[in-house]
Amino acid sequence: MYHLEEEYSRPVKIKDLENYLKRSKSTISERIKELNKQGLIKQGDNVLLKFTKKGYNIARKLTYKHRIIEVFLYNILKISRNKIHEEANKLEHAFSDDSIKRINKLLNNPKLDPHGQKISV
Repeated sequence: MYHLEEEYSRPVKIKDLENYLKRSKSTISERIKELNKQGLIKQGDNVLLKFTKKGYNIARKLTYKHRIIEVFLYNILKISRNKIHEEANKLEHAFSDDSIKRINKLLNNPKLDPHGQKISV
């Protein structure tokens, strides 16, 4: 959802998530209910989804970690660009904030990930 908000510069629709994640409406709806219960997103009119402040901060931090890991996998470990996203998905939850800071420093504070996406703290 964070990636789509970045791309579209607007709240995300359920249909946007279905298309992006290639999941059914029922699967997306279940996940939305869970995130809503956790206070991470709000559902507005016309099936628009928006992060709460807490949800936005978590998503932003996770995206930052993900993009730093992608740069590490691509530049240091020489893993191909088409494989780094899936690998970063697995690793982003395993690395501590301190480890990510150290990797970022090792990489000389990259500004873009290997896909050309901006890396923002």
